[in-house]
Amino acid sequence: MKEDILHEMRKMPAVWRLYVLQRLAHWGIREETLLIGLSVVIGLAAGGAVWVFERTLKLIEHYYFYKLSQGLGITSGRLYLLPLLPAVGGLAVVMVRYIFHTEHSRLHGVSGIIFALIRKAARLRRTLGLETLLTSTLTIGTGGSAGPEAPIAVIGASVGSIIGSTAGISRRNLPTLIGCGAAAGISAIFFAPIAGVLFAMEVLLRDFSVRTFTPVVVSSVVATVMYQTITASGGGGLFAIPAGSAAYHFTFGEMPYYLFLGAVCGILAVMFTRGTAVVEHLSDRLAQRLPRRYHPALGAGLSGLCGVAVILLFRHDGYLGGPAGRFALDSYVPIFAGGYPTILRSLEPAWYTGMNTPAGQFAVLTLALLAVLSILKIVATSLTLGSGGSGGVFAPSLFIGATGGGAVGIVLHHFFPAIEPSSYALVGMGAVLAAAIQAPLMAIILLFELTRNYQVMLPAMLSVVTATLIQQLLVKESIYTLPLRAEGIGLGSPTGISALRRISVEDVPLRPAETIDPCEPAANLIRHGTPRASSDMVIIDRRGKYLGLLTLDDVRTMMLAPDSVSLLLAGDLVRSDVPPLVTTDTLDRAFEAFSRLEVDYLPVFAPTASDTGHRELMGLLSRADLMRRYHLELTG
Repeated sequence: MKEDILHEMRKMPAVWRLYVLQRLAHWGIREETLLIGLSVVIGLAAGGAVWVFERTLKLIEHYYFYKLSQGLGITSGRLYLLPLLPAVGGLAVVMVRYIFHTEHSRLHGVSGIIFALIRKAARLRRTLGLETLLTSTLTIGTGGSAGPEAPIAVIGASVGSIIGSTAGISRRNLPTLIGCGAAAGISAIFFAPIAGVLFAMEVLLRDFSVRTFTPVVVSSVVATVMYQTITASGGGGLFAIPAGSAAYHFTFGEMPYYLFLGAVCGILAVMFTRGTAVVEHLSDRLAQRLPRRYHPALGAGLSGLCGVAVILLFRHDGYLGGPAGRFALDSYVPIFAGGYPTILRSLEPAWYTGMNTPAGQFAVLTLALLAVLSILKIVATSLTLGSGGSGGVFAPSLFIGATGGGAVGIVLHHFFPAIEPSSYALVGMGAVLAAAIQAPLMAIILLFELTRNYQVMLPAMLSVVTATLIQQLLVKESIYTLPLRAEGIGLGSPTGISALRRISVEDVPLRPAETIDPCEPAANLIRHGTPRASSDMVIIDRRGKYLGLLTLDDVRTMMLAPDSVSLLLAGDLVRSDVPPLVTTDTLDRAFEAFSRLEVDYLPVFAPTASDTGHRELMGLLSRADLMRRYHLELTG
């Protein structure tokens, strides 16, 4: 009796949710309308979550990483201790996962969200947001090479999942609320609401319908305003490009140079994507000898060695030196953390000319420094994330593109002095990001929202498309979907019905067709049997006019009444409602006919007719062949 009472008590929240939804429906409020109200709640919660995440991350960075690294300068003789800082953060990440009873897997972060959307009925763990907040701030705050943006998207998606599940939203609409949360997080952290919307639509939901678009937009706007209100700032989030950085004077003659920049950025994106996958594979093999609980610390420590390498290689460079003979703290932050200081420097023309910087430090970004930073950032981030660290690829992608683009700009500036390297750094930043996550539209709009300069979109469109194409040709997946592919999960194309409109009937193999005269006695069909090549027959009169289809089901029905068979003709059994197709018709017409009719085949004729009205019968289009061709189109 007691167990029955407890069971009923557990069911009460679900009962009340169902009751509320029923009352709303009675008042004319559909679930799609309810999504708008819930998207406002998600935007408010996500905007607050971004602020909490930012405050937590800065506290850990200041009181752990910055404080402990003060004495680890070049002249201190203790530079070898620097990699221990992120290694300790890796151990802390393992402890947090132990508390939450979870383990690191390939399908983590944004990849895990996509996996939940397509394989787990869009259900996320309720503790996912809190766990991601702790593990990501520990990884990044202690110096791990990763970015804070993707964790914010995961936290926002978790908020959307919790609110949607609590409100009793159906499986059909729950992914929309998850997209609302992710878009809200990206929008607030970059102060780029349009880019946040496109991130959710291009990367997560892969759905551009108005039904999905509307609540995602509302959530993004609310989150951005919420974050602005809390921080009392004019915008910018964790990453804001200073006014006057990277002035643009794009000309027609620079088009080949930006195409070349796109090719370089595409190769860098491929290296980044493959590098993370290689480290994950090596981690799987290493697990046979070393327990996985040590992998995050090992990977973070090895990434720290990349930061030490930068200091040792460029210790005499003005970029690393300071007035007191000690290297500047943010010179090794690029390798150890998100690297925003170096990204911002690469966008300022003064750092390429060796002018006095605002800090009173004579410095210059050289070709060697930018090239080394770009490559070592790929290695460090792959080690951090591939070994089990928690963080995102946004900031590393921006860093790799900014440094790689700046290096390309320096080379071009050597031959063409009018070229501004900082412009190539900014465009390269978007190109690598677009290629790595396969979201070109989002990357282009993000650059525009960060700079508020329309001129950036012209070269960005060239470079972004070029880099994205190279990633598609060489990898065929984004850095988010490659782990899914390794698990045997393919996302395919998000084109939907438009894919059917790109394919003609002549692109699908047709089955052989047998014709029959409408005056043929039905008894002959039973006597001679149905055609072997297909189960249906096309009925055409003596003048060559198409009358309809005779299906196998109709023949079987006729056989159940043998007494009437001798009285029937083939024309009496014809399905005149089956429309004929021509080879130039697109598959969406066939798809519509199959969905409306209970038939397995449709007759296909040649597109031209003779003077007599006769059309050549080409064959039968099978429902199975159409679905097979459609699946091939979606999966690429």
